[in-house]
Amino acid sequence: MLTEENNQTEGVRLLLGDPKTAVRRLSLPMVVAILLMSLYNAADAFWVSGLGPDALAAIGLVFPFFFIAMGLAMGMGTGAGAALSRTIGKGQQKRADQVAHQSLILSVMMAYGRNLWGHTTTGQPHFG
Repeated sequence: MLTEENNQTEGVRLLLGDPKTAVRRLSLPMVVAILLMSLYNAADAFWVSGLGPDALAAIGLVFPFFFIAMGLAMGMGTGAGAALSRTIGKGQQKRADQVAHQSLILSVMMAYGRNLWGHTTTGQPHFG
């Protein structure tokens, strides 16, 4: 939303203002997402604990890998979105198409690598 003052949007004013305020306001959604992932895993551990200690140990083993996978996915999405926004903002449609294509290929490669790693460590195929 544009204001009368310098025709700046709220986002531009936030980024050009106090850096501490900008970091706090921009990091809040990510902090909430990480807290919700932790809550999900805690609830998962609570329900799985009823299945016995082996099942609970499996959840404890997978938890860090889940967080790594989510971090990589969030980082990939944020980076791709930022790169696309910049190229579209500059009016470079051909470059934006290249960035989108490379981002999709990198995402597929990351998923394939994760599945390959899962298959080699467990001996079972992992699709999804």
